[in-house]
Amino acid sequence: MTTYDRYLLFRYFHIIAVFLIASIGLFAVIDGFTNLDSFQESVEQANGTSLMLLNLMAHHYFYHSLMVIDLAGPSIVVISAVSTLALLLKSGEIHPVLAAGIPTYRLTLPLAVGVLAISGALLANQELVLPAIAPKLQRKHGQSAEDAQNVDPQFDLRWQMFLTGEGVYPEEKRLHKPQFRIQPPLLTTDYFTLEAEDAVYLPPQSDEDGTQRPGGWLLKQTSVPFQEFPLTELGRQNIVPQTNGTDVFINTHLSFSQMSRKTSNYRLMGTPQLLRFLHEPYGSDISRRGILMHLHSRITQPLLTLVGLYIVIPLIVRKDRMSTMQQVTNIATCVIVLAMIYGISIGSSFLGQSGIVPAEQAAWAPIILGGSLAGWLTGSVRT
Repeated sequence: MTTYDRYLLFRYFHIIAVFLIASIGLFAVIDGFTNLDSFQESVEQANGTSLMLLNLMAHHYFYHSLMVIDLAGPSIVVISAVSTLALLLKSGEIHPVLAAGIPTYRLTLPLAVGVLAISGALLANQELVLPAIAPKLQRKHGQSAEDAQNVDPQFDLRWQMFLTGEGVYPEEKRLHKPQFRIQPPLLTTDYFTLEAEDAVYLPPQSDEDGTQRPGGWLLKQTSVPFQEFPLTELGRQNIVPQTNGTDVFINTHLSFSQMSRKTSNYRLMGTPQLLRFLHEPYGSDISRRGILMHLHSRITQPLLTLVGLYIVIPLIVRKDRMSTMQQVTNIATCVIVLAMIYGISIGSSFLGQSGIVPAEQAAWAPIILGGSLAGWLTGSVRT
């Protein structure tokens, strides 16, 4: 990598940092002033001081800034490339390099390296960081780890069972006051609601002898003795009493993550968890389409960002002699074209999730269209 490559890459990263800081700061200021009452109410209930208010807001927006990076990151990566090339043209730094016989696409190679590097960082943030801090991202303004969050009620299609509760504690992975409303005839002979003080999800595990233990919920201090459960033979196999006489284990595929977050917010889940949900034989078609579309979007997002860069280069660095006003016009045209590609991507995602178009075609169509446009524009780039 030459000195000029390092200079261009550093400048690109600098612009990305400025855009990210500005985006996070703008989000924190607007959202903070809008929800300041919620933070103040939490501080007043705890008899706290102004220092506690600042600490609560800083803690809240530190974690949410990682979500902002995930949402705005791909767009900022491409817009930063537009800004970098526009500044190079404005200051005339690109002309000596082109006069030395270096092609434009070789000149802009550091930008492609930067796009791939930032895309890798965004991928790590999405796969490793966001799932780890998902409980903190689910909190409302002013909530702490000790506060209960709303339950996302779910229906188990396998056992015809509806699961809800009064609240979830993501930090403890605990469901408070759960209610299992079971319909006949699979597990019970009559409609039956099983309540308990708390419930903890136990994931599937393999014993030392290789036996696979199913996942399910351990209900603590059930409201009705196990002897009074109207269970069928299949129900006795999947609803098992514990040795202490007050706890009951229920075999079900509904996990804690499904109860503690909106199932449509796939950004808070890692790819392995999404694949498990996708292969769940009792999931709905709507959720399957949403998961499949999101998985394809995770694969295509870095490629779409790279395609956006090669759409930007010929639209900004044109072979025509340009005045200052023409450069401004080219930047505006570039932004409009990128907005159209972004709109097509959103529309394709909607078509894929609704089932109108197969998810694979919906996810890859913007890349095919954008790649074709980038190839068609190569003839207009300055050399």
